[in-house]
Amino acid sequence: MHDFFAWIAETASWLLEYSRHHPEWAFAIALISAFGESFVGISFFVPGTTILVGLGVVIHATGINPIPIWLGAAFGAVTGDWISYWIGHRYKEHALAVWPISHYRDQMDRALAFFRRWGTWAIFIGRFMGPFRATVPIVAGISQMAFWPFQIANVTSAILWSASLLALGALGNAAFGPLGELWKAWFG
Repeated sequence: MHDFFAWIAETASWLLEYSRHHPEWAFAIALISAFGESFVGISFFVPGTTILVGLGVVIHATGINPIPIWLGAAFGAVTGDWISYWIGHRYKEHALAVWPISHYRDQMDRALAFFRRWGTWAIFIGRFMGPFRATVPIVAGISQMAFWPFQIANVTSAILWSASLLALGALGNAAFGPLGELWKAWFG
């Protein structure tokens, strides 16, 4: 299992390095990473948050336009949640019996309790909480949440979430980038 997670980390590192040298691909990398982070079936294996923060670093370091990357990340996140919601709405509790979701039943139960407590706000708040990001939308669908309240919370949270992760990377690079150069000069 350790090798699998090492492979994921290496892939994330490679994607960020690739986007630094080929910024024209940053939109697609952001879209796919945010989708993977938000889609219930694969979110357990995709380091989308790490990649989006890393893309923020790439944005700051290269000076590329952040708007397309931000829109790609937001669209990927909206789409991942929307499909997760649809699966839950369409297949109800049967969706919980499908691999890999079936292996995370305790997480799904926590997401259901979170959703029952917060309702529509769970969609919005859950976007910013790793364990709930991809699980709350499917339980919202299973719970037969109305489509438009779900989508409003989905879209608004995806816009803010993707912007905050990209900004975190860019601001972190702006603040700590010079320290890294100083470290290399002294100890490098």
